[in-house]
Amino acid sequence: MQEQPPESGTVSTAQYQRFGPPEVMLIQEVAVPVAGPSDVVVRVAALSVNRIDTAARSGRQTFLTGRRFPQRTGLDFSGTVIAVGSQVEGIEPGQRVWGFLGTDRLGRRGTAATRIVVAADLLSLAPAAAELADAAALPLVGLTAWQAMEELKVEAGSRLLIVGGAGGVGSVAVQVARSRGAVVDTVSSARHEELLRRLGAASRFEPGAVPWQTLRGRYQAVLDTTGAHLWRLRRTVAPGGRLVTISPAGLPISMVSKALPGAHVSFLSVRPSRTGLSALADLVDGGQVTPIIRARFALADIARAHALVETGHGQGKVVVDVE
Repeated sequence: MQEQPPESGTVSTAQYQRFGPPEVMLIQEVAVPVAGPSDVVVRVAALSVNRIDTAARSGRQTFLTGRRFPQRTGLDFSGTVIAVGSQVEGIEPGQRVWGFLGTDRLGRRGTAATRIVVAADLLSLAPAAAELADAAALPLVGLTAWQAMEELKVEAGSRLLIVGGAGGVGSVAVQVARSRGAVVDTVSSARHEELLRRLGAASRFEPGAVPWQTLRGRYQAVLDTTGAHLWRLRRTVAPGGRLVTISPAGLPISMVSKALPGAHVSFLSVRPSRTGLSALADLVDGGQVTPIIRARFALADIARAHALVETGHGQGKVVVDVE
């Protein structure tokens, strides 16, 4: 074990002094973070920008962030261990790691920095088969997809429908489901056809022209990433099947559906999981999951990364390179 040596100086971090558009994001120098005995100090290689990051910055997540400033941004990361606390086991300086902070302190801590301190149970070894900066595209969306597949009990022979199959979560969920031997259909626009075929999707339905009547009772599992069409999606679930939404827009229906006959809508909020990160790394190393990267930006251009994420659904993730 190695304690973090006392240091002076600063590190660069992205933060904002008020809620607002992407332009409120600033790169500022802050004191070097201090690690405790259960923490790991990481030199950040890259992070991804997620919709919850842009929602927090714009002031739409104040129930999580509070209203005190400055606030920081970034929830997942990849990087290299610099030092570990005296109580940390299984992690050593020099190792490549990745992680997800969770949303409980959204805005009060962030991964968009040259160096961060992370609780050891929030990270695991990064996949060896991926470039470290590319791996940053996966922790939050990968954990979401993996936890959704667990909740839906997807296994060999399952027929799964994914709404939003080309987005950050959807593109990973297609791959995780295929690694389990499931047949995957998607609701996604035609411009994503080539990607979805490459990832292993069997069929694609145009969002505005889904043949709802012919899909009644067809799926053992349904994953919704958009919050749209949930009432219709309930009818596509076979008896005994499951429907999970990750969209906050689906929360009201998830509560109402529990009192109605037919499929219940379960809302899933991603949770930090060292076990899930390790399972995801194994899938990457086994060639079953590949990061899908839409665009890359330097840390100094993180405002542009936020702006791109806010333009709507694209293929895969927006990554910010730090190192």
